[in-house]
Amino acid sequence: MRISYSALEIFLQCPLKFKYQQIKKIKTPKSKEAIFGTTIHSVLQMLHSPSRDVPPTSDEMLTYFSEKWDPSVYESAQEETMNFAMGVRILKDYYKKNYPSKFNVLDLETFFEAPIVENGETHYITGKIDRIDKIDGDIFEVIDYKTVKKMPSQEIINSNLQLSIYHLGLVNRWPSIRSDNRSVKTSLYFLKHGEKLSVIKTNDVLEETQNKIIKTIIEIKKTDYKPRQSALCAWCGYQSLCPIWKNKYIAEPTIDDIAVQAVIKEFHDLKEKMKKDAQRLAEIKEQVSNYYNTAKVDRIFDAEGRYLARSIKQIYAYDEPVLRDILQRINKWEEVIKIDEAKLKKVSASLPQKIRDEIKSTKKIAKEFFSITFGKDKKINSS
Repeated sequence: MRISYSALEIFLQCPLKFKYQQIKKIKTPKSKEAIFGTTIHSVLQMLHSPSRDVPPTSDEMLTYFSEKWDPSVYESAQEETMNFAMGVRILKDYYKKNYPSKFNVLDLETFFEAPIVENGETHYITGKIDRIDKIDGDIFEVIDYKTVKKMPSQEIINSNLQLSIYHLGLVNRWPSIRSDNRSVKTSLYFLKHGEKLSVIKTNDVLEETQNKIIKTIIEIKKTDYKPRQSALCAWCGYQSLCPIWKNKYIAEPTIDDIAVQAVIKEFHDLKEKMKKDAQRLAEIKEQVSNYYNTAKVDRIFDAEGRYLARSIKQIYAYDEPVLRDILQRINKWEEVIKIDEAKLKKVSASLPQKIRDEIKSTKKIAKEFFSITFGKDKKINSS
């Protein structure tokens, strides 16, 4: 299999999107966010080009940005103006902190591939590195620019698969890095925040990186490409094909489609009523409970003989060490142990990312069933 880091990332985000993009090769228009990122990348490539004897001035950089800018991407003049201003701010801030002559840039927008063997089959992981620098004598630095809104924690960066793959690609390109036992600095530069987060990679993590890639490749081979819903769906170009979203894009509804519109409304209305009823029931329970205590009774009646009764329900807790001893003697302890997922989630939140990933890898589907949830599309609501 020949696969890029970006394809691996897409599979981990949503197997169905991977199928549409990587297997069926269905093209979708680039989002305005992606076009913005590409424009910024091209300006930074010009800024750091090793072929230039004299670095561009800040004004030259902004002129180049203006030439590359495409206002037709945006839906309104206001949106276009705001994004252009954001681009200018990002570039000015970057130039101030990263004057080009301060760096020894070896290469820009460079492609790599690295072979990985899995059960006798050779796979090739490919990718493109935004920038490679030489720093501190013999140390290489790999830099990837990000124009995303959110900047992750250092802990997440430490286990970032993209940086691990770039390290693998660099070592394959220049094998002396491995043979000389040299470390590599890998960095993500978050342009909207003006911050660069880095992690040092050494030879001893290369095998772990290969194992992560192989694990994902094995998952790709055996997957049934089901959609995986997440916040990223809002930017997906395959919504009109996806079983989760495509009903929203029906151009000419059939009789069944029209009928289901009424069912959806009724479902929502009933859910809202249930919520209000639950709130009212809670109020009634409190009122009745107060009456029980005041009147010192356990059952109250209305004029037609209907009644409300209260009774004491007791919840028991077992003495776990004693119970364990009893059941272990007859080999039944394992049968009554059950993992509390809520508690596990709470504990996991405080653990290192590597341990969280290991815990996540133990999950298996125990059973599968359909459920119906309700919500409202924010885009439709705001239009």
